[in-house]
Amino acid sequence: MYIKKFLLIVICSLITIGGCVVKKEESNSTKKEVIEKPNEVIEKPKVINEPGKWLINFEEAYQQSSLSNKPIMANFTGSDWCGWCKKLKKAVFDTDVFKNWANENVILLELDYPRRTPQDPTIKQQNQTLQQTFRQFVRGYPTVLLFRIERTYNDDGSTGRDNIKLLPSPQLVMQGQGRLGYMSSPDAFISKAEQIINAEVKE
Repeated sequence: MYIKKFLLIVICSLITIGGCVVKKEESNSTKKEVIEKPNEVIEKPKVINEPGKWLINFEEAYQQSSLSNKPIMANFTGSDWCGWCKKLKKAVFDTDVFKNWANENVILLELDYPRRTPQDPTIKQQNQTLQQTFRQFVRGYPTVLLFRIERTYNDDGSTGRDNIKLLPSPQLVMQGQGRLGYMSSPDAFISKAEQIINAEVKE
């Protein structure tokens, strides 16, 4: 009888101690805190700190923007056929000046529309959908837009809809004041981008 009681106490103690284990994992691309529970793993994203890193996944860009409170800078490009896109990349995006500025001020999102280069089907479908979403504002490549995403949720906690807030405002973007294209230097590009961010219309 006493042995059975002792074993029961030991088993209960082990269950109480078992709880959940928190460990940190780091990689060169994304740092995550992983919480391990029985039959469940939940990953909490952390803000990426990699100068010049262009995300290609819209959801990841939203998460990073939400965590950092930085606007998204989306580059609509045709990487394997658009000559001006290639010039912009070389003149601005590949420079350390731009990379360091972007790391502090925006979340970079590349929306690529290649003609020959194979593309992940999920990303291709995502980009086609976003092409329709921004069709009023993107009339050629390269086009660079700045925006924030205000997400709504349903009563059950599921995602409702994403309200895209163009900077400085949709009206000004329509007039061409919020669009960026080819520029020959990172300083000129950054100056224009900062004007757009600083002129953001607060609601």
